Amino acid sequence: MDITTRLQLLEAIRRADQADAAHTAAGRACTRATRAAADALEEAQQTHADCGRRKQAAQAKLRRTFAAARTANRELAALYAPHARGRATGGKRRSDVAAGILDELAAMPPEMIQAADALVIQSSAGKDSLVMLHRLATWAARAGCTDKVVVVHCDLGDTSEWPGVRELAQRQAERYGLRFVAIDSEGGLLGLVEKRGMFPDATRRLCTSTLKRDKANVLLTAIVTALGLDRQALIINCLGIRAAESPARSRKLPLSIDARTSNGKRLVLTWHPIFALSDTEIWQEIAAEGLEYHPAYDALMPRLSCVFCVLAGFSVLVRAVRLCWALGLPLPEQYTELEARIGHRFKEQYSLADVVAEAARIEAAEGPLSWSRGDAIRDQLGEAAAAAYLERLALAA
Repeated sequence: MDITTRLQLLEAIRRADQADAAHTAAGRACTRATRAAADALEEAQQTHADCGRRKQAAQAKLRRTFAAARTANRELAALYAPHARGRATGGKRRSDVAAGILDELAAMPPEMIQAADALVIQSSAGKDSLVMLHRLATWAARAGCTDKVVVVHCDLGDTSEWPGVRELAQRQAERYGLRFVAIDSEGGLLGLVEKRGMFPDATRRLCTSTLKRDKANVLLTAIVTALGLDRQALIINCLGIRAAESPARSRKLPLSIDARTSNGKRLVLTWHPIFALSDTEIWQEIAAEGLEYHPAYDALMPRLSCVFCVLAGFSVLVRAVRLCWALGLPLPEQYTELEARIGHRFKEQYSLADVVAEAARIEAAEGPLSWSRGDAIRDQLGEAAAAAYLERLALAA
């Protein structure tokens, strides 16, 4: 066998080995593909079966909700028919019927309070909550229903609120002999921002929903359970919101159904009893009735919200920083440190550090912030009204 033949044989052996190896690899790939296809088929069959079950459940729910909606609409039509002319709801949409009834109820506070099983007053201890509380307590007393009233204060803690807010809310409730419940917020606004890594804003007001509304709603369940009724309870949830505060709030209704928290066990109505009052009317009632308000108002803070409210304007925040310094509160430093740590500005337009810098500039030019008791009324209604108010407080002491 010559060398050429030997080399040819070696090449043939190489090609045969390569072909066998390729065939073996192809066999393995085929096995894997077959197994993958089988697994995919099994998964697809399982997915198809799951989808089928979900479809059946969805169709069943569709049938149940259709039947429930038809029954509810028939009950509504039968209930409303004696009060309407013509077909069912008299040609009116349900929303129009509801709006009309809610307007009528809002115009008859004593009757509404008597009909309620519980009247929940959400109090921030601020000026609007104070006037709302005074009016509701007065109406409830006249109706002999003070035992139905619960004053609820969501305590945001000393890293969020001005000193003494919780204690003031309790005194305001106790003035009328009303039950007072405080709900702790677990860290307040500072803790919420630390956890989320960003500050709330006007479109994402998680501070309100997480720290106040959601926690207060848990109390509604406890109240209904304690009532032990064998029928649906009527709960009226009262908030000190006014139309004059902002364009967004002006679009709210004085009375509305809280569909989110209502269910078969409770019908919850949200009531804004002082919705139509102006700032001046609020302060006139506080002055005339000798109602105790928070000293932050005398430092001309417009609202008793969080110390650094994400909805407040620049000048209000500057004043809040100066008031913190005057009271010896470390909040400006705590908030600016947090702002730097999470890398998120307090507001898109400016940082809280910018606010603190402006407050420092004003302090250097004008000196520390100062105020006197009654300055809020003095600013709103004049010196005579402030003097009369202080005299009322002295007589009541």
